[in-house]
Amino acid sequence: MSYLTIIAAVWGICAICAVLFIRGAAQRNQEPLRVQSAREHNANGPKDYGRPV
Repeated sequence: MSYLTIIAAVWGICAICAVLFIRGAAQRNQEPLRVQSAREHNANGPKDYGRPV
């Protein structure tokens, strides 16, 4: 093997490891987001039981 082939192989392995590391560290949420209806949104909203002004 020539010197340049060894350098290219080492850089190639480093690049593959970096890509796999970044893909593994990326946050992936497979669960779909839940959409609230207007009724649920109003039911879960803040409630003001204070004295009316």
